[in-house]
Formats: sequence, structure tokens, C-alpha cells
Amino acid sequence: MPGGRPAAPEREPVPWPQERPASLAPMSTAPVAYGLALPDLAGAARLLHPARGGETTWSVRRVALERVPPPVRTVVGPDRAVLPMGEGNVEVDRLGATTTFTACPPPDDAAVVHPYLAATAATVAWWQGRVALHAGAVVVGGRVWAVLGDRGAGKSTAMYSLVRAGLDLVADDVLVLDGLRVLPGPRCVDLRRESAEHYGAGQDIGVVGRRRRWRVEVPVRLPPGDLELAGLVHLGWADAPAVQDVPLPQRWPALTHALALRLPPADERAPLRLLSLPTVRLLRPRRLEVADDAARLLAGHLLALGERGSPVRRDG
Repeated sequence: MPGGRPAAPEREPVPWPQERPASLAPMSTAPVAYGLALPDLAGAARLLHPARGGETTWSVRRVALERVPPPVRTVVGPDRAVLPMGEGNVEVDRLGATTTFTACPPPDDAAVVHPYLAATAATVAWWQGRVALHAGAVVVGGRVWAVLGDRGAGKSTAMYSLVRAGLDLVADDVLVLDGLRVLPGPRCVDLRRESAEHYGAGQDIGVVGRRRRWRVEVPVRLPPGDLELAGLVHLGWADAPAVQDVPLPQRWPALTHALALRLPPADERAPLRLLSLPTVRLLRPRRLEVADDAARLLAGHLLALGERGSPVRRDG
């Protein structure tokens, strides 16, 4: 996630301002992602979702500089966060519900939506006592499975191969959870060159954030109403595709490592609720020609798991 992961907050977070219940609040007409209504990003509405209700309206400002400024130190406090980005810096203002990109040049709407909005989403989620994971997610049997994977785990390729297996994308980079309610992210996957060339997919959008990206815009048909998290998938490497249950003692280290912000959770109970969910590990070779087979294996396993209610090992 652009901006890095800060090591410690300035001080303890304070409660989020009380909002009207979703049933009483007017439905936003702005496109949304991560539980944020984003009226300033209409130019990238194709990458966002229609309002589902209960979103926090969030403004985006951009300030153009003549030259790249010196890098800033990552700081996340109770009302304000300052995060570095490649061409400048990002300020997230809790009380003003605004993110300001000060850069040379500032990012366009599509670049804000992905990847730069992820840092705002993770910060706002932390302020609101929600959980933000460095994870992708897909819909299986009407419920959502999170796919955890740090940089180098092949997560974006795994997400695209799951889309090719017929699953609907919920998130590619950061997954925001309100309890077990899932707040969908942008409708795109950014591949690396090798994956883009293998699949013959993606538009070369150049270097955005930390790397060069080939963007695949994904048509999404999410179920109506709230999306509920069903379980978690860890990614790993092996000689052959396989899906294995993850024992409970191994779940907590992977979960804490997947937190989008390495800060003490504002609600310490929130991550703990995820430990009891079904958790499996997808193992697969580092060969792109096997990625689709591994995705189909996982998709079938998760669908069967939802029907049976208990994990069973499955090898390819």
C-alpha cells in the first residue's frame, strides 16, 4: 500500500463523530469504495461502485507542485495522518473528511482510486474502529472470502485468476471490514508485466505508486445488501496446487501481519473476531501456467466449504 505502514500512533485514537443511522441518512449519489462516498472522483466512476448505503462522504483535493518535495515521515494521529508518496505526500484529515494530495504532478482520478486511495481507506478504517487488511477478496456462494498476501505473494495474479474462474472481485489491494460486513474496494486488478503478458490482459498505465502496472478493469455483479465475510485464504508456494486448512495457532501471526496499518487496533476485539472464521491456505507453484488451475481448485473448495461448513484438505 502506498505510504508504508507506520510503527506507532502519536496517541490513542478518539471516537469517530456520531453519524445518522444509514436508514435515516440520504443515499449518496457519489461513487463509492471502501465505505467512502467519493464525489470528487467521478472521472474514475467506472472503477467504483454505486452507493450501498451508510457510506462516509469523503473529499479529495489535489495541490500541484513545480518540483517533487522532500519525503515526509509517516505519522498517523487521532485526527490527521501524513503519508509519503512517490511524487509528494498525502494528508488525511479526519475532522474535515478530506484527503489532500500534494505532488508533482498530483495523481489523476484513476490513480487516486487505485492505488493511492488504499492508504486513506486504511487510515479512516483505523479511526472508525474497523479492520483494514492488506488483502484481496472475492464472492463465493454469496459471501466474501479474503485473500491475504503481502508484497511478492502473487496476490494480484491470484485475484485475477479467481476472476477468470468466475468469481466476482470485491477488492484487490485493501479489504475494509465493519465487523464481518465487507466494504468493497475498486473494480480493477493491477497486474505485473509477466502476468499481463501471460494473460494478454491489462492496459499499461505506467509507473503508479511503487511499480509499473497493467490495469484490468473488472465487471462486477455484487449481491444486493450487506456483504458478509465467510473466511480467509492465505497464499503460499509449493510444487503443486493444494488447499489446506490453517490451524488456529497459525492464524493470528498471519492476520496481524496482514493489517494494512501496523498500529494497535482502535478496537482490539475486531481482529480477534476473524480468528474463528474458516481459514485455508492456497499453495501453488510459481508458474503462471498453473495459476488458473490453482484458482479453480480454490474456488471449488471454497464453494464446497460453504455448503459443508467445515474445511477439508483438497489437493490438485
